[in-house]
Parts: sequence; C-alpha cells; structure tokens
Amino acid sequence: EYRSTPSGGPAEFPGGVATNGLPALVLIFHPNNVSDFAMTCEGLAQLSAGPAWQIHFRQRPDKPDVIKRYRIGADGPSYPVALKGRAWISADTYQIVRLETDMVAPLPQIRLAADRADVEYGPVKFAKDNVSMWLPKSADVYYDWMGKRIHRRHSFSNYMLFAVDDKQKISAPKVDEAPADNSSSGTMNPKQ
Repeated sequence: EYRSTPSGGPAEFPGGVATNGLPALVLIFHPNNVSDFAMTCEGLAQLSAGPAWQIHFRQRPDKPDVIKRYRIGADGPSYPVALKGRAWISADTYQIVRLETDMVAPLPQIRLAADRADVEYGPVKFAKDNVSMWLPKSADVYYDWMGKRIHRRHSFSNYMLFAVDDKQKISAPKVDEAPADNSSSGTMNPKQ
C-alpha cells in the first residue's frame, strides 16, 4: 500500500492518525486465519452486483487478534483489535464483494470506543499478462477515538502488478582450466 504523502508518516494524515492496511482485512478468510473466527452463513442476499452469500464472522476469544492493530506513535506499543462483521461473497464467482468489520469490544486503555470499516471489492484488470484480480475499490472507515468521531473515505486506484519469474537450469559446474605449462623451470615433480 503506497500513499502519496511526502514522508508517509502519521503526522501527514488528518489528526496525525494513519489508516493503513485496509486491503488486508480480507485476510480474515485466508486459510491461516479463518480458524481464528467463528463463521455462520446467514443465507443468500441480493446486492447490486447480484446474489451473494452473507457470512457473519467473529474473532474467537481463544485465538490471537492478528488482523487489526492500533499503534501509538511510530515505535510505540500496539493494541490488537478483535473483529466481528459480515462479508458478502458472490454466489457466481465466490469472490468477496463487500466486507464490513466492527470491534468486538472497546479498548479503554487507548480510549477507542468504536472502529468500523466498510470495504467494497471488484475486478481490476491488468494489461500485463492479461490478468484480472479481485481487489478493494473503496473503503469507508469510522472510529470514535479519544472522544472524536471520524469518518474517512479511501479510494483505491493505480494498482500495479509485480511478478517474479524464475527459471531453473541445471548443468555441470564450470571448471576453470589453467593453461598447460610444459616448461620444467620452477615446477616440481611430486614423484621426486
């Protein structure tokens, strides 16, 4: 995630609060994280994009909160946030169309009373290799922190596709052959 701010530090953002990592919220459904959440299918819903399965999720209390954190200062302590919410998964493509998250409970130690995100997803076509990926299009963030209620809208654009190709070639190791010196001066015969 790249922001076009001069230093990219939190001071460049409104109120000194940077909202990074919103595209990563979808990692709730990654195979390494999905068992950290209790999930329930609430049925088929109708969205403007078509029919979608509505899935409710909630962070399990016996699992670590690894998806979202609040960090105080650049090198300060971070506070994990347990999440709950809903996702709408396309009945046709099985891609996440929309994701809403809320906090399971407030964090009184940093005076965070509310935190909500609403992320819309859609296909992004890349010219390179004729690739299409399902990525965030926009996100709305709402939070109540230290008595201030904030709403921010993020639009995601200018995606860049990075790829690494590797090819393996196995061959015999190269051996440096020294030129043959037939002169007897300065050489020893090991059999002497």
